[in-house]
Amino acid sequence: MKKSFTLVVFLLCFLGYCQKDTSSDSLQQWISKYHTISTLTYSPDTNFVLARKIYAGNNDTAVVLDAHRSHGSIETILKMPNNIFLKNSSLVSSGNGTVQFSNLYNSRCVKYDNVKLSEVLYDVNQYIILDRNGILSLYGPQSQLLQKLPNTTMFASDKNSLLFAVTKEEKGYKIVNVGSRKITTLYYTQLDIKQMILSPSGKNLILVLSDADQKLKMVFLETESGKHTIPAQIPPSKADFIEVNEIQNGKAYLITLANRNRKSADKFIDIWYGSDNNLGAKQAGTTQYIYYLWKPKEEQAFKLPESYPIYGIVDSDRYVIAFNPLEEFKNLTLHPFLNVRLYDVSTGSFAEIFHQVAKDLVHSSNGRFIMAFEPKTKKWNLYDIASSRISLIEKAGLQNPTFSSDFSKVFFESRNDIWIYDIKKRRLSPIGFSPATEGTIVNAIRKTTNAVYGIKMSMAPLGAPLLIKLQDRASNSTAYHTYFAGRTKIAVRWTKNRIKEIKYDTHLKNFLTLEENFNMAPKILSAKFGATKKNELLAVKDKTAQTLKQDVVEFKNSIGTPLKGILYYPVDYSPSKSYPMVVYIYQIKSNLSNMYAMPANEPTGVNRRTLLEHGYFVYEPDIIFDARGTGLAALDCVHSALNAISLNKAIDKNKIGLTGHSMGGYETNFIATHSNRFAAFISGAGKSDIVSSYFSYDYHEQKPNLTRFEVGQYDFRKPFTADKELYIWNSPIHYVENVKAPVLLWTGIKDDIVPPQQTMEFFMGLKRNDLPVIALFYQQKEHDLGWNTTESKDMSRRALDWWNYFLKNKMETPWIRTELKARQSLNLK
Repeated sequence: MKKSFTLVVFLLCFLGYCQKDTSSDSLQQWISKYHTISTLTYSPDTNFVLARKIYAGNNDTAVVLDAHRSHGSIETILKMPNNIFLKNSSLVSSGNGTVQFSNLYNSRCVKYDNVKLSEVLYDVNQYIILDRNGILSLYGPQSQLLQKLPNTTMFASDKNSLLFAVTKEEKGYKIVNVGSRKITTLYYTQLDIKQMILSPSGKNLILVLSDADQKLKMVFLETESGKHTIPAQIPPSKADFIEVNEIQNGKAYLITLANRNRKSADKFIDIWYGSDNNLGAKQAGTTQYIYYLWKPKEEQAFKLPESYPIYGIVDSDRYVIAFNPLEEFKNLTLHPFLNVRLYDVSTGSFAEIFHQVAKDLVHSSNGRFIMAFEPKTKKWNLYDIASSRISLIEKAGLQNPTFSSDFSKVFFESRNDIWIYDIKKRRLSPIGFSPATEGTIVNAIRKTTNAVYGIKMSMAPLGAPLLIKLQDRASNSTAYHTYFAGRTKIAVRWTKNRIKEIKYDTHLKNFLTLEENFNMAPKILSAKFGATKKNELLAVKDKTAQTLKQDVVEFKNSIGTPLKGILYYPVDYSPSKSYPMVVYIYQIKSNLSNMYAMPANEPTGVNRRTLLEHGYFVYEPDIIFDARGTGLAALDCVHSALNAISLNKAIDKNKIGLTGHSMGGYETNFIATHSNRFAAFISGAGKSDIVSSYFSYDYHEQKPNLTRFEVGQYDFRKPFTADKELYIWNSPIHYVENVKAPVLLWTGIKDDIVPPQQTMEFFMGLKRNDLPVIALFYQQKEHDLGWNTTESKDMSRRALDWWNYFLKNKMETPWIRTELKARQSLNLK
């Protein structure tokens, strides 16, 4: 009986490849020469621009540019990634225990070492340094020392003008107001201070104190008068933490006391009940909340009823919203549908205002309007607290509502225009951009008050235009317009470049854009409002990128759905030569056609630029899912995409590889079991048995995996019991014996999104059927390999080795040849 031998490569165990690889060194040296740009910042007077340079090995280099001169570099800042302008446009940089103050007008720099924390006070042009010896120092606009405060344990600021600190005294703690001219004592306590919270309005400083019994109590300090109040209705309580949300500029506060009940690690038995709708607690434990509404003017706190576990503010000092997220949650949806009640603090009564709506409620800043999205109808409801009236907005596809500053309208983003709902007239209408244009509001003022359930306030800027990003899907072009008083104006004109970032001044007169394209390395450009000409401030040098070529291929799948594929040509392409090709799949990828491809060690193990530089075509076709199932639909899209480029004689049709990560890994696994058009495959962290995965638990998102298949990314739209054949037909493991080409699999052992057992299953299926396979199990990694990690560097080399071996016949690679030689000795294919 023949025995097959298949090599499994374990990272850090060095099985099958122990000696140093010089090609890996040269690959990393090449990658290290490239960088991109991110995190644009405008100085307040718009005379300076700051940007960070991102290299493979570091991302803590910043450059300061003259905003009015092309390539006018003023200063380079190393190893201080945090950079903030003061109001006078001086720059404060920090990181790695160092702070630097830079006066950019006279090139004066002052450095400080031994730094623990630092912040700026923007409005008064001051900056704060707390060193590791507990000395708090306050510096002025010319870096002059204004105050020095020893024995400081913590500080809180509004980052504009207010600074408060806690100092350790002989028998207790002193809370002081630190001004540029004097330091004023506000409060003294012998109790430990656990938290010090400055309200967003700056009106109140909230202290959380711990007594001898480890109970927490609160003290409210009025920052102007120094008056302190201990809310009598809030007794000292044990809590893991206290959260305070301000309402209407300090008119009221919602106070949340949270107690975490963590899962016991040494439990003898863990019982799971079929009726339990909170399976996430099995892993994460539970958190119990006690809520109070505190009104400083009346010096009165209202304890909210324990009828509901979750309360949230809607910027009203009378009403809060309440719901039980588990009330109807049976783990059949991605997130719980909520039955939302409005609680009236004055009358102590509840009224249901929304039934089975999605999380991510949006409210106005005046405490009057609340919006909720109905997942079943895919429409929004607007509730008017003043009139108790609900209005259904009769259009699907609207997203991210934003209230106008006069509270008369609601603006909606969508994939076809920006839409305006007139609250009084109950009328919805588009602004009037093209229906093929996706609209996004850039400068909305948004404040999240409950991150878990996405409760937030969203308002248009007061007395200023909306800045709207427009994306033309057909041409993948971008522009920015303003909208004010019924009129639109062009702010930044249409470009086919990808605008990675945009910055602007407070009056929307001056704009900075960070732009790139597949054949253009990132550039920083400046322009006046509506200008046709842009000034280039900085450009990343990459001459090779300028020579790159791409085709936008339009095709249809077998059921007639129009799709696109982006075909990238190899560097130094010659039409007289024949080249291998790597197909890289996920879902929709054509919207990335104008993305600059920097050589890098990517978390997914795939880098387009590396392949282009090494003589490969790279093809990235769109994939959509339909009623046939995720795998079969992906197979159809990829085959249709290959048919669309079949007349390109420069592509060697016998040397095509297929790769993908995560969902792309699953698609690669499935296509490998159904296609004979590929010479090799690389699949990263992909599912292989979707039936077993369907009936498994997702420890990453702490919920059953079935939702991912029925209503999530896999989009099967029905449960397994309703159509078992659909799931089986789309499960790669059921067809593993049909794989026609070598497969390289990789996964992270700590992956809790796609558990490594899925990779092991596919490996074992290929091995059992005597098919060529190598699997890489990265012992310390999760779902991806991380940017520029030891593991991603390893995968970059091995992926290139794999393609060179099977698509270019470069068969000198030891770790692959070991497997192939073993197969030959056993007379295996």
